[in-house]
Amino acid sequence: MLDAADPDEVAIFGIVAIDVPRATVAARVRDVPNFLRNSTRPAFGIFGSPATAGDARGFSAEQSDLDALEACRPGDCDVKMPVPKFDEFRRSVNWSAPDAPSRVNAIVRQTMAEYVERYRRGGSAAMVEYGDQKSTRRAADTFRSLLGESPYLYDYVPAFQHYLQGYPAAALPGTTDAFYWATDRLPSLRPILSITHLSIYEPAEAPLTLISAKQLYASHYFVGAFTLTTLLDRPDAPGGQGSYYIVVQRMRFDHLPRGGLLNIRGRVVGRMNDALASELRQRKAALEAGR
Repeated sequence: MLDAADPDEVAIFGIVAIDVPRATVAARVRDVPNFLRNSTRPAFGIFGSPATAGDARGFSAEQSDLDALEACRPGDCDVKMPVPKFDEFRRSVNWSAPDAPSRVNAIVRQTMAEYVERYRRGGSAAMVEYGDQKSTRRAADTFRSLLGESPYLYDYVPAFQHYLQGYPAAALPGTTDAFYWATDRLPSLRPILSITHLSIYEPAEAPLTLISAKQLYASHYFVGAFTLTTLLDRPDAPGGQGSYYIVVQRMRFDHLPRGGLLNIRGRVVGRMNDALASELRQRKAALEAGR
């Protein structure tokens, strides 16, 4: 766990040594569907260009979220909801009808696709404004703050920092972008639907690969998240053929209560820490086995 300036922020650091050259690891990362698979993610999909609702056909709303959506009101909702969507769910879904779940799924799939396209055109300015609590919160403000808490980008790879901050107006040769949705299940937590902008950058002048994951939306717990993964050459590996896989995750909580009987914040932090440790073990094993 790293220190964080904001009391609602959690930062987690992890590193693992892999006996595989960085170029091989980077190639696996660029195989985005394979890179996104892990044991806590039962469903995900990559948005095409343009994004369509069909890209999210594997999404299905959880019953707990369906129940929460039925009771949602502006400023009072157990699902993190974009401000414009309250009226649409109330207007478009007959909650007593047998087709209510399929109607919700259709709305969410279409909404995700439209959101990705708005973001591709407008960048951070087009990011969601959450209206599920009494005060609205802009995901763009949270991302700007999280990026500012990552000074190593400014110091060592300023071009990538400028790209992430200025997308889509900023251009950076050598960068690959992908957009995906995912449902993640962690023990004792509600399943989290998220939308993420993934960027992969290999600067020509440095022996490293950078992978950023910018959260565009999450259905629970977080108003923002930014993960930076760095692949570094590891010359002390056997035969010089190795790499370091380094991850820094920064997450801004949704004002979750600390302590007490439920201690939701503590549970989420623990599960995220466990998930990163598990991911590093799995990636090391899979990469060294050639999978």
